[in-house]
Amino acid sequence: MVWVLIPHFAVLPLWCSAGIVALMCWRAWLTWNGKRLPHRIVLIILMCVAGFGIYAEFRTIFGKDAGVAYIILLLGLKLLEMRARRDIFIVIFLCLFVMLTGFFETQTMFDALAMMIGLLLLITALVSANFIDYEPSYAVKLKLAGQLTLYALPLMAVLFVLFPRIQGPLWGMPNDAYSSRTGLSDSMSPGSFGSLAQSNEIALRARFSGRIPTPSERYWRGPVLGNYDGQTWRPMQRWQMRAVPFEIDTDNTSAVEYTVTQEISNRPWLMTLEATPAPPQNLGMAGSAYVRRDMQVVTLNPIRERLRYSVHSYTRYQTGRNEDMFSLQQWLELPPGFNPRTLAMAAQWQNEALQTNGTSNHAVVTRSLVNRALQMIRNGNFVYTLNPPPLGRNSVDEFLFGTRRGFCEHYAGAFVVLMRALDIPARVVTGYQGGDINPVDGYMEVRQRDAHAWAEVWLADQGWIRVDPTAAVAPERVERGFQQLFGQTDGFASAFFNANDNWIGRLQQQLRFNMDAITNGWNQWILGYGTERQSSLFSGLGIQNIDWQGLTLALIVVFGLMLGVIGIQLIGKRERIDPVAKLYFSLCDRVARMTGPAPMKRQPNEGPSTYLARIKPLLPQHQRTLVEEAFRIYEKLRYARPAKSSADSSSSSDLIQQFKTCITQLRS
Repeated sequence: MVWVLIPHFAVLPLWCSAGIVALMCWRAWLTWNGKRLPHRIVLIILMCVAGFGIYAEFRTIFGKDAGVAYIILLLGLKLLEMRARRDIFIVIFLCLFVMLTGFFETQTMFDALAMMIGLLLLITALVSANFIDYEPSYAVKLKLAGQLTLYALPLMAVLFVLFPRIQGPLWGMPNDAYSSRTGLSDSMSPGSFGSLAQSNEIALRARFSGRIPTPSERYWRGPVLGNYDGQTWRPMQRWQMRAVPFEIDTDNTSAVEYTVTQEISNRPWLMTLEATPAPPQNLGMAGSAYVRRDMQVVTLNPIRERLRYSVHSYTRYQTGRNEDMFSLQQWLELPPGFNPRTLAMAAQWQNEALQTNGTSNHAVVTRSLVNRALQMIRNGNFVYTLNPPPLGRNSVDEFLFGTRRGFCEHYAGAFVVLMRALDIPARVVTGYQGGDINPVDGYMEVRQRDAHAWAEVWLADQGWIRVDPTAAVAPERVERGFQQLFGQTDGFASAFFNANDNWIGRLQQQLRFNMDAITNGWNQWILGYGTERQSSLFSGLGIQNIDWQGLTLALIVVFGLMLGVIGIQLIGKRERIDPVAKLYFSLCDRVARMTGPAPMKRQPNEGPSTYLARIKPLLPQHQRTLVEEAFRIYEKLRYARPAKSSADSSSSSDLIQQFKTCITQLRS
C-alpha cells in the first residue's frame, strides 16, 4: 500500500495524505498490540467525515481529483475492518485500482516500471493470502508471484499489439482529468508567460523529412489574439471575423514537411509552423481540423491524448491581401480610457509621418511607422528579462515610458496597442519559437520554455506580415533560442546551462539527449500506439487494411495458442503422484466402501497396518484375505529396500502387477 500511495502524495491535499497515513498507523498499532478493530459505527462516521472533507476541498465528490482522494481514504478505512481473507482480497484489488489512477497524472516509462514493481508486490500479497495450511518464506512467495507475472507478460504484450484500437474513447474519463495540464493559454496578459519560461516540459516534437527550417523560421503558431480589454488579450471569435475569403500565396521553395507529436494540452489547437494552408488529417479523438482565417489550425475537440500528425508548411508566404476596410476594422479596436500617453505619442507620430511622406502612398507611411516603433524598442534602453516589475492599470504606458523591462508578452502586447493607436491593423500571435534537434534520434524538441508571443501587422501591398518586437531588443532570442540567451544572461537556469561549457555539462547534456530519445521512443511506440501505428505494423507484415473484426479474430487465435502453450507448461510442472501410491489410494477408497453404509475412510496419519487393523473386523469374510494380501504387497513395495539390480527391479514389477490384480479382484 505504501508503494502504491507514494506517487499520490505529491498531488493529494495535505490533509488527505495525513489522513491515510494516520489510518495505516492506527491499523498497524491495533495489530501490533492485539487490540480489537473499531466498531462499524466508528467507520461509518469516519467515512462521512472523509466525504464532507472531500466535498469541502473539491466542491464535488465526483471527478478525477475528488474521486481518487476519496477512494484512497476509503482504502485506509477498509484496513480497519479487515477481519477475513475476503477483506484482504478487497484491499488488494482496491490497491490495484488506486495504482492505475496514478496514470491520470503521468505516463512515463518510470511510472510503468514503478507500477510493475507495485503489481509484483500486490501479487505477492495475494499469493500469501491464499496459503492456509502453512506459511512459506517471503522468498518463496515472491518467486511464485514473479512466475505468475512472467506468465502474464506475453499475454499482456499480445493484448497490447492486437487489441483493436478505436477512434473514440474506450470509456469516459472524468471531466477534470486534464485540468492540471500546463501549456499555452487562450489569453495573454503581462507576466502570463513567466511560468512557462521556467518549465522544461516538452510541448511537441517534430521530425522533418527534408529541409529543416532555420532558427529564425521556427515560429510554431498557436492562438491568435485580437480582443483587448486594457489588461488581457483574448482570441477573436469566428463570428467576429468578417466574411472575407481566406487566401494565401506560398513560396514553394520554402516548403517543409514534418511529423509532429504534440503533447496533451486539453486545448483545441494544433501547433504548426507558419504557414499551414491545409489542416492535418487522421487526428483520432481530436476530430477533424480546420484553418481559421487568422491562420490558426484548430481541432473540433480538445487534445486529450498525445497526438501525431503530418504537416506541410511554408515559411515564406503572403496572406490577407484581399482584406477590406470592414474586415480590418476588428483588428483596430482599442478599449477607451486606457494608456493615454501611448495614444498621444501615436497621434504625434502620425502627424509627423504625414508631414514627411504625405498621403500619396499609404503603405510607405505604414511601413515607416512600424520601423519607427521597432527603432524605439531597439534604441530605447529596453531590457528583455524573465523578472519584469508588475504593471498597473495603464500597463502599456507604464511599460513604454517607465519600467522598459519585460518578457515577450510585454513587447508583443505593447507593440500591437501602439500599432492600433497608429491606425495600423495588428494582432498578437502566441505559440512557440525555436526548438533544438536531438542528435540521438533526430527529433526537434520544443519545450514549454520556448513559449513566445509576437505581432502581425497588415500592409496594403503585402497583407499580414510577422513583426517580432522581441527580436528588436533581444535578437539572439530568435537566432539562438531561449536556452542560449538565458543560460548566459539571466534567471533561473544560468547555473545549469553554463555547466555545458565544461566536461560535466557536456556529459549531462549527452545524458539528457539520450533520456529524451528514450522517452520519445516510449511516447511514439507505446503511448502513441494507436490506429495508425497498428495499421502500419500489419502493413509491414503484408496484411493490408485490417479491420477490427480481423484484429479480434487474430487476438482470439494468438491468445488461445499462447494460453494453450502456458497450460501445457503448467500441466508438465504438476506434482506427479507415485503410481504405487495412486494404486494404494484406490485400494483404500474401495476398502472403505466395503466397511458398510458409513464408510471408514483412512485418516491422513494412518499407516497401512493401523488402518487394516481398524477396518478388518468390518470387512466381509470372503474379501478379508484378499484385502490382507493387498496391504501386505503394498507394505513390501513401499518399505522394502530400493532396487539395486535388474533382478530386484523385475521382482518389484511383479509385485506391482500382483498389487493391481488384487485391486481388480476387489472391484469385481
